[in-house]
Order: sequence, then structure tokens, then C-alpha cells
Amino acid sequence: MRTRTTLAAAAALLAGIGCTPRTAPPISAGKRISEGAAAALSASPDGSRLAWLGGCAAAAGKGLACSLLTAPAGGGSQVHVAEGVAPEAGFHAWNADGSLSALGRRDPVTGAGELVVWRPGLEPRVLARRVTMFTGGPGGEIAFVADGELFSAAPGGAPVRLPGGGGAFEIAFAPAPGRALAARVRGSGGSPVLLLWPGVAGEPVVVARDVGSFAFSTDGAWLAAVAGVAPGAEGNLVAVPVSPPAGSAAEPVTVARAVGPFHWAPGAARLAWLEGFDSRVHAGRLASARPGEAAVVHGERVTAFELAPGGDRLAYVRHVTDGGYAANLDLSPSGAAEPATVARDAVAFAFSPDGRFLHYRAGCTPAGDGCALFRVPSAGPGPSRSPERMADHVASFAVAPGPGERLLVASGRKDGAGVDLSAWAGGRLIALDGKVLPGSALLLPPDGRRAAWIGTAPERPGVFLADLP
Repeated sequence: MRTRTTLAAAAALLAGIGCTPRTAPPISAGKRISEGAAAALSASPDGSRLAWLGGCAAAAGKGLACSLLTAPAGGGSQVHVAEGVAPEAGFHAWNADGSLSALGRRDPVTGAGELVVWRPGLEPRVLARRVTMFTGGPGGEIAFVADGELFSAAPGGAPVRLPGGGGAFEIAFAPAPGRALAARVRGSGGSPVLLLWPGVAGEPVVVARDVGSFAFSTDGAWLAAVAGVAPGAEGNLVAVPVSPPAGSAAEPVTVARAVGPFHWAPGAARLAWLEGFDSRVHAGRLASARPGEAAVVHGERVTAFELAPGGDRLAYVRHVTDGGYAANLDLSPSGAAEPATVARDAVAFAFSPDGRFLHYRAGCTPAGDGCALFRVPSAGPGPSRSPERMADHVASFAVAPGPGERLLVASGRKDGAGVDLSAWAGGRLIALDGKVLPGSALLLPPDGRRAAWIGTAPERPGVFLADLP
């Protein structure tokens, strides 16, 4: 089941984030799309619509249950999609074709409920009952587990049971242009087996056994998994082609041994992973490679890492003791062990979608007022490539999808009433709103030129949207 109103009126708010967290909200630079308390805000893949949960209330034995609502991002009539939807992740999601799926009216004992699908211009449709999980595919397909069996449904079509999918407890589609579905199912003795349905039909292929985690490459060409996991021991990282040449079997390639976490590059078939992984300190030796190629080792005692979108650069946190203990943020080409230290004790980092910059938070204050936000060219620091300080007192940040350089920046408030929200756009900080629900703000696809968030101020709660330069 690991993101219109002009901002002319906000010109006076361009001072950005002050020296201390604000305690009074600025005038909102957003247009209110919906009034009232809201949660779990999300945007359709093309950014034309917003969805959120409203009317949340405690239901006997079910925790919170909410109504799933959607409306055009520019404002307009709201549609009630489903009732009884939990506010946790995985209970509603946009599909690639712009449809919206939700699991509602769940039974508190079994955790199963109604799978509802809504498509623009049509009434919401109950696709199946007694559903425990679902996921969407690159063409608008939906796969789900109902009564312990695995099903798939084409957009607008009837569900079809997939053979061999009984006991599935984790499912995922291959990204476009790949056409495949993978699932972890309970094998003999309860051990997790990874199955692959090429073409999302027919009998599945057994990819690996005793699988702890799996993920498709972003081009849908490869499926990687940590297999052979045993109590007290990590498994091996293997990769299998999703669509092997005709007449040949999909034979797994062993990439590395004793592996913990692993990631694919967001836009390339390159893997990075921690081997010799020690789960007690969540650290290991960082390495990367394309499937079938020799691995490059980048550093020891690494706890967090991320590949640039094109897979050519690698950022990671490496723990060192030289000159005193520190957690260094290093940046290196992925094809060579040539690290350059960007910062000491960075607490969060992310590449821009075009791969030009690495953004990170560092210099956090002992008082907990936040950190400074920096960016550095992804080629690494140098005489003409010094880190640029973008904002102070930053509690969190999010990078826009698509080209351009836009970020959302949240800073804490001394009164504890949510966060103050600003946007970095056009080379400057623009204040958007105060008393914003933490974690609710997002930059809309495809290019991040619009921001949406949930406001919690008693005098103006609701869902807001604003244009950015």
C-alpha cells in the first residue's frame, strides 16, 4: 500500500524566517480550498486535484475514522469519496491515472474493509469488500488482497484473482514502463517468499525465499530483494530482471552479502546498500553498483545514504572519531570512492530532482530552535562551490518535484501551535502561513509551482493553496 492565488500580497512577508521561531501567524498567502479541520493532504499525479481527510471522529473499536474528500486544486466542488477511512498512511492513495483509492469502513477485528475507487466524472465505486491492503500501478491498475487472495483490476475493469497469491502481505507494481507485480507471501512454515507476476497475469515466478525487503528499480527493469534472512543474520542482496529475453529464465544476480537497507537511484538502475550491517547501531559499509557490475565501497560506519536522481552521485552520513566524534555528511561520485565532507553533524539531506544541488540541515541549536538550511552543488564543495546558507531555525524542508529550485521550509513555534511555513522560490524565502499542521505541506507536481498545506489556526482552519514564482 519509503508531492490559485498570487503572492503579490505577500511581498511584505519576504523577510523569511526570523532569528527566533515566530509565535504569531503571518497573514496567509494562500487561498482556502476547504474549511474545517483536515488531515493527510495529498495531490493527484498531475497536480490538478487535492485530497484530504475531514470530519475525523473516534469510532467504537476502530480508532479515528474520517471522510475522504477531493476537490480541484484551484478550488471548486468537493466530492465525498469514502467514509470510515483511517488517517494513517496506506489507507488512501492517488493512482497514476488520476483516480483515487481508499480503504474504508474497516472491521476492527479483521482490519478488512471496503476498497472504494473514484475517477473524475464518475461516482465512487466499491471495487471489493473484505480488503486488507491495496496498491496502484503505473497505468491506473489496482492490486489488492481480499479474503487472503491477491487480485488485480484494470482501470474500470472487474477484479481478477492472481494464482499463487494466497497469503500475500506486501504488494507492489513495477514502475512504468515495466509491467509486473511483486508480492511477499507466506510460504511453507510461514517464511516470506517473493513472487513476481510478469505482465500481471498467469503463474508467478519465485524470485527469492526468506525475503526481508524488496523494491523495483525506477525504470521497472529490475526487482531487488534482501533474501535468505535468518534470525540474527542479514541476508544477501539479489536482483532479477523483470522482463528477461525470450526463452531465458529470470535468474537472480547476487549483488552483495550481509545487507541491511538498500535504495535504487530515483532515475537510474543503480543500487546503494549497507553491507556488514549491524542492526544494533543501524550502521554498515556503504557500497553501490549496477546489477552485475563490481561494487564500489564508499565508507565505513554509514547510517544514512541517498543516491542522486541520475545515480551518478551519492550522499551519506559517516560516523568518525578523528578530531572528536562527529557524523559527517559526505558526497562522492557513485562510481568511485572519492568522498568530500560537506558538513559535520548534518541531520537531514536531499538532492534536488534535477540533481544539481544537495540540500541539508546542519548547525542545530542546543535549545532546539531548529537548524540552518544549506545547499551545495552536487559536484561537491570547492573553491568556487561553497555551501550556500538558505534559511535559519529550520525544523524540516521538502524539495519540489520537477525542474527548478523550490523548497518548502518549516520552522518551529515557541507556542507549539504547529509550524510556520515558508517557500524558497526565485532565490528568496516567501512566508506562506503560520500555525500549519506539521508534515502537511506539499509542493504540487509536476513542477512545484504551487504549494498546499493544512492550516490549524482557530480563526481559519482548512486546506490552503498558493502559487509560487
